[in-house]
Amino acid sequence: MSEGVGASPRDLVFTTMVWDQARCIADLDAHLERMQHHAKRLRIEWPADMKRSIAEALATLEFEDQHPTCQPMGLLRLELARDGTINVQPRSFSIRNESVEAITVEAPRWSPKVNGTKHGDWQPYRDARQKADHAGTDLALLVHEYAIVDGDRATPIVFDEDSTAWLSDAADGGVTGITAEILAPLLEAHGIPVQRGRLNERLVARAIEVIAVGSGLGVAQIESIDGEQISTNHGFAIKCQSLLTQHYENKNAWSDVGA
Repeated sequence: MSEGVGASPRDLVFTTMVWDQARCIADLDAHLERMQHHAKRLRIEWPADMKRSIAEALATLEFEDQHPTCQPMGLLRLELARDGTINVQPRSFSIRNESVEAITVEAPRWSPKVNGTKHGDWQPYRDARQKADHAGTDLALLVHEYAIVDGDRATPIVFDEDSTAWLSDAADGGVTGITAEILAPLLEAHGIPVQRGRLNERLVARAIEVIAVGSGLGVAQIESIDGEQISTNHGFAIKCQSLLTQHYENKNAWSDVGA
């Protein structure tokens, strides 16, 4: 089953990971921990040895060079279907570590157990991305009750006038992003507090910077939302890009699933 299309959210669970296009996957344990948690919420049985299954699935793919580099070269989407089928699909980077423009789109809603999981009924997220593309922008920010709760493929972070980084609270229904969770302690170690709460209009209006972070986008600075320009500061985005680059340069961030 491809692209996460299904009649029910419980048809599958998935995650998308940074990959070196060989055998190494970044932050694999964090992705699998989140994926297993989502599978439990979706009542999808978790396999006994997921890492072995990933290695076997990767072995069926053909690449020019299977030598691991442990460098971000692309993406790997991992799916676990309700019937136990495991599928891996290579993806290419498109926009990465660039400035982007965004629009707001009403956030899709499912049941409380499904909200915030990466599940089989993902079409509303793809529709939001398509709306952004049709508007000539790069990213859709998903809004619920006048607050940003998620992005179509990245986690929004608001850097406010008090030099605090704000993430949407998981209770608002967005997906907890692996990249954002990696960055949060790194930011705090560099003296930037990280808070979780409602990313409402007032908070965004007073923002020094707004960024979106994810496996595919890296750290993207949002220049405008619905045509309204955000502050032209770049320091926070540059800091996050630097921290994420250092993270991927650390060999401990990578797992060689073929070893």
